[in-house]
Formats: sequence, C-alpha cells, structure tokens
Amino acid sequence: MKTLNILIPSDFALSSLNIIPALVARYPKQKLNISLVHFLQLSDSISDLLLLSRRSREYRLISDEFYAGCTMLKNDYPEQIANLAPDFFYGNTVAVFKNYLEENEIGLIAMPEGHDYQQLTPNSFNPAILMQRSGYKTLTVKAGVEQAKAVVKTEAEHELLEV
Repeated sequence: MKTLNILIPSDFALSSLNIIPALVARYPKQKLNISLVHFLQLSDSISDLLLLSRRSREYRLISDEFYAGCTMLKNDYPEQIANLAPDFFYGNTVAVFKNYLEENEIGLIAMPEGHDYQQLTPNSFNPAILMQRSGYKTLTVKAGVEQAKAVVKTEAEHELLEV
C-alpha cells in the first residue's frame, strides 16, 4: 500500500478533524500520514529566538479533546491512517515553507472548505496565501457529507412522525 503524506492547516479545533474521513474515503488504497499544522511567524523577540529550540510550549495550546479526536480517528481507520499528529510551522516565506514540505515529503495539502482559521497566538497567521504561492498540489475538501445525510434522514423521519 502506497503512503501519501498530507498537510492540513489547522487551528487545532475539533472541527479541523472533520475532513479526515473524507480524505480516507478519497484515498482508499493508500496509507495516510497526516500532519495537522499550525502556522506561526518567527518572533522578533531576542529571548524568543534564543529559546527557539524550546518549542514545546506551543504544544500546550492543543487541547486534550483534540488529541483524543486524533486518537479516535486513528482507531477508526487503522488500516489507512499510519500517522495523525499536530505540528507547527515556523516562518512566513515561500522558500522556508517549500523546505518544510520537502523535508516532510508532503504530497498533498488538504484545505477544509470554508474553515475559519483561528489564531492560537499573536504570531499565528492564515497560511492560505503561503500555500497558494508554494505551487504545491492543494485540494479543498468538503467535510461533513455523511453528517448532512444523517440530518436529512432525521428530518425525513421527523416529518413522517408528524403525519
């Protein structure tokens, strides 16, 4: 089974996990290594730059519920999801971003359709323009298709009960 490395820009809200079932369905014959990446500009503070190797403090911004959601998805799709992990990208230039993509062997960037990207820190930024300028293959994924079917079914059952 071939492995596909996917980057998903994330603000580590549970809603950013909603596109993963759609990706699994779209690539049924591939193992997926999924990186949920939050984008941060490098600080211009000397003390922050000196402590740059101490990047673990950003990981404290990720909720336990988000980690639990990742674990649940890995358990739901054990044959397809090889890895599902949060990560941070530090920088704001296309060259640095391309280096990140190449280093992590990213084959696809998956953007959640209509997702409102929230900032976790004052240094967070929306990566849309950076990703567009990188020239990498970007796929916009609509999430929640199965949920919408369930809602329609529930409404139809409700109408039948009213009659």
